[in-house]
Amino acid sequence: MRRVPLAFAFLAFLALTGCGPTFVLHQPATREEMLAGASLVVVGVIEEHKLESWPYFRVQVPPGPDAHIWQVLRRRVRVETVLSGPLPPGPTIDIYEVRWTAGVSGDWNATHDGDRAVFPLRQEHGYYRVAGDWWRSIFPVTTGPHARLPLDDSYPLWERIALMNWWIPRSDAHLRINSPSSPYHDPAGVLTRWRTVKLLRGLLRHPSPGVRVPACRELLSLNWGQDECWDVLTSQERAQLREHGTHCCTAEEVAADRQKWEKRSAAAWWRKSDRDTNRLLTAISHPSLRREFCRLFQIEYPGDIDNGCPPGLPPPATIVTQQGDVPLLGPWPP
Repeated sequence: MRRVPLAFAFLAFLALTGCGPTFVLHQPATREEMLAGASLVVVGVIEEHKLESWPYFRVQVPPGPDAHIWQVLRRRVRVETVLSGPLPPGPTIDIYEVRWTAGVSGDWNATHDGDRAVFPLRQEHGYYRVAGDWWRSIFPVTTGPHARLPLDDSYPLWERIALMNWWIPRSDAHLRINSPSSPYHDPAGVLTRWRTVKLLRGLLRHPSPGVRVPACRELLSLNWGQDECWDVLTSQERAQLREHGTHCCTAEEVAADRQKWEKRSAAAWWRKSDRDTNRLLTAISHPSLRREFCRLFQIEYPGDIDNGCPPGLPPPATIVTQQGDVPLLGPWPP
């Protein structure tokens, strides 16, 4: 009598191992390849992580002694916004990834419950899969939630995603941002340094110190003379610059960085064939050098008005709206 249940169990095991999906390790070479292979891109909040066990979920990886270390991870994600592709079947979806489960260093998909992120997804065997296994293919979103992206469909999706992370559509006196220009916020590196600096200067006008102070910290950390924010911070805000274990910035460090500009002429600092860096030079805090850099810029790039000139005015600042990053000419809008 015991053989019947055992037989059924064996048949069930065979059915399970024979019918379950085998996920193939997939790691696209570039961000563009990642996006090109994605049938759905969403912003969502992770509700749960779970390692799925063999035999139902199996993996296909390069053979070797460490092949058994790869497992299938399931993330349950509450979808907030669909950025590209058809609407998913429900408000919550399961997203699967072939994941290395041993120790490792590098830029991998480290996520936690409660994280908000951009998920480029593809489908495999009817399941949602991350666009790239293990190495970074899930990109944190530290602002939001966002009901839509800036700009319209005529602009590249990576650019719209990058600007979304700078979009603060309301005045929140308690908002805190730890790293405004994190590379994760611009996954494909579409924003130039000059464009990012203008966005940081826009954040300096936000009503919350939790936004202004991190923005100033990043401008000071550039060590490219974009440091006028030091003079407008209160002593209490200056003390917050060194929060979270950062090594920026003391009054002595700011003074030393400013003094270095005195040791070389404007011509020595000028960068031939590097327009983006030369834009930064036209916005430095050193008045006489800034005047000379503006003169050099107008000679080398006649007709280019995207710079920090004229030198008597505050350097340009931008803010992200539905129309993209636009000039911020006054205080932060309500």
